Amino acid sequence: MQATRIIRVVLAAGLLAGVGVAQNLHVAAASTGDPDRGALFVSPRGAPTNSGEACATARYKTIQSAVNAAPKWATVIVCKGTYTEDVVVSSPLNLKGRDAKIKGTATTPFLCDQLGPTGPGVAPCLAGVTIRSSHVSIEGFAVTGAIGEGILATGTLKGGSITDVSIKDNWVVGNNVGGIPPSPTSPYPQCAANGQVPGDCGEGIHLMGVTHSVVAGNHVSANEGGVLLTDEFGPTHGNLVEDNTLTGNPFDCGVTAPGHNPFALDASGNPQPLVAGVYGNVIRGNRITDNGLLGEGAGVLFANAGPGTASYDNLVEDNYIAGNELSGVTMHAHTLPPGTFEDLNGNRIIDNVIGRNNVGSPVVPGDPLDGPPAQDFVTTGILVFSGTVPVHVTISDNRIFDDQYGVWLGINGNVTVSRNDNSFHHVAKHFFTFS
Repeated sequence: MQATRIIRVVLAAGLLAGVGVAQNLHVAAASTGDPDRGALFVSPRGAPTNSGEACATARYKTIQSAVNAAPKWATVIVCKGTYTEDVVVSSPLNLKGRDAKIKGTATTPFLCDQLGPTGPGVAPCLAGVTIRSSHVSIEGFAVTGAIGEGILATGTLKGGSITDVSIKDNWVVGNNVGGIPPSPTSPYPQCAANGQVPGDCGEGIHLMGVTHSVVAGNHVSANEGGVLLTDEFGPTHGNLVEDNTLTGNPFDCGVTAPGHNPFALDASGNPQPLVAGVYGNVIRGNRITDNGLLGEGAGVLFANAGPGTASYDNLVEDNYIAGNELSGVTMHAHTLPPGTFEDLNGNRIIDNVIGRNNVGSPVVPGDPLDGPPAQDFVTTGILVFSGTVPVHVTISDNRIFDDQYGVWLGINGNVTVSRNDNSFHHVAKHFFTFS
């Protein structure tokens, strides 16, 4: 599959109009060039009688109250303190933290589109921060303790994907408490098993139906997993996941990019990029270590949930990946019934440093995704598995070290590789093909 198939789509969510003095102040801010002029301030000591021009005179005591009052395109500055609430952002907004901590708790009355065991539906918004509009930025927060994701950016069943979301320089630690460990009785629908989607609970940061957005400079640890890209409500493509530290997430991957939507391909196996699919995303310059040690977790995973799903033409570049439960970069295509399709083609793994991965456990080492007869029970840098469908990938210019297998390929001749200039150090078998 070629990158030329990628069609850039801008699907804006509904935007809430703002009114009143705050809107006038925001216009004044644009004219003066001061990004904080006209901002709404939030402080634990906020009071509606204050002047509202700084942290010391904040008018708002909760983040949600300021977000509700803000006109579109406004800035909300959250001052030093701990805010025990779940926050939902439904219009274009800049949300800036100044030594501010969001301790997630089920406070919001808002409902969010969800995908659970019974299919699409609605449920309470249970992320620490839920973004359901295009043109939103969030930076400078510590987010912890949420039942669901730490930070969720999501499209909707009706409106499709959202675009232009920026999630930067946050500390996202200890979320997904409704899914740690994963349970079919989780209070959060996404944490309950749904066919081939067990345990994709949203991770620390989740883009679900999001395009042309950025996740950068965040520290993500002690969540179920790190960063998750999925396509339940529309395509997730053209996103950049860059310069994050994704470490010690015990039950899933550092970065997971699975196709979940069964309408990403038509009946003949052709991509429908305007409908669904996880494609054209860039995962670059991240440090991805020690994920999945209590469950199943690769450094980076591309996979599909079943017939009609697609995760293709993505790029993994210039990352450091080591110490993860599964292989450093793992690609997994299922064994499908005749006449059905999934797409895992065109993914590229280029110029990464990949250390000892697929570290397993003392009892059952190896990669449990594969199952018999193709089991990889030794340390492995990169693994590409396909049960029935053809998969072509590019693996070039990587430095792989301290693994039994540098690259594991299989099965049945379904996987083909373009490979150039990889280097191997203390690797027993550079390329191993299981047939």
